[in-house]
This record gives sequence, structure tokens and C-alpha cells, in this order.
Amino acid sequence: MTRPTSEPAHAHAPALPAEAEPAQAAQARLRHLGARVTQPRVAILACLIEADEPLTHQAVIDRLPPDGDVDRVTVYRVLDWLVDQGVAQKRAGKDRVFRFTLLEHEAARAQVHRQHSHFHCTRCDRTFCLESAGKSVAPRVPSGFAVEHVELTVNGLCADCGRARASGEH
Repeated sequence: MTRPTSEPAHAHAPALPAEAEPAQAAQARLRHLGARVTQPRVAILACLIEADEPLTHQAVIDRLPPDGDVDRVTVYRVLDWLVDQGVAQKRAGKDRVFRFTLLEHEAARAQVHRQHSHFHCTRCDRTFCLESAGKSVAPRVPSGFAVEHVELTVNGLCADCGRARASGEH
């Protein structure tokens, strides 16, 4: 069952206490959707709830409890189902690997990231937040244009990759 696109599933998700365990939060979220509450759905949704960054399919598998008995295909299906339900977002990284995150996590990150610049390592594909210099980096725009936010990403090698490169590691 796919939700209509006019109203995302997270729009009226139940508020959960901050101390709620991820599995409890996942169960409540699934019940709110009117979906079957299955062990794989709870485990995979709990992984996304706990994650502080978007997760690849493999990262979800690595975070699942070892006794959970959830196979790779089920992980793919549940992640895609969460996207179809309007709970999660699926994006391909520069490495062309899909990463999944809860929509509310993505919205919160986007709001925070509108306020500062980033450094992206072209070797390991990690992104680091840079401290704001306190000055706007917004370029002058033509009359009638309205800047909503500016994204500045500096590309290069992070300290770890720079050291590895200097020592000859690949």
C-alpha cells in the first residue's frame, strides 16, 4: 500500500519520548502507518532511527542484530518499502551506492547544513562540516532573484587520506 504523495507519512507521525528505544519507536511508527509490524521491518527501521548519517544497504545489514535472521533481499525490500511509504529517502552517492535515511533526519540535516560550509574528501567520500567564518558567502544575484540558501563544498583530501597518500598507501 503506497501513501498518496500529497501527504508524507512522517507529517503526522506520533511524537515519541526522547528516551524511547529505537525498536519501540519503529514499532509505533509502523502501527501509525497501519502496516504489519514484522521483525525485519522493526529492525531495519530501528537502524535508520538510530543512524546519525544515511546508511547503505550493507551498513544496515552490518547494524542488524546477528540473531535477527534477516536476509539481504528482505533488507532491500524493506528499505524500498519505507521509501514508498514516505518514511525514508533513497539517494545515490557519488560512488553510485544508494543510501537511506529517515525523511525527518534528512530535513533536520538540511536545515543545519544551510548554515555552514562543508569539506568533501574526494578519496574516501566523507563529508565534514566546516566552522562558519560568520560572513555570508552568497554571491550577488541579478535583480528579482531571491537567495534561499548557499551551499559551499570544498573538495580535496581529508587529513586521514592525505597521510595515507603521503605514506604511499592505496
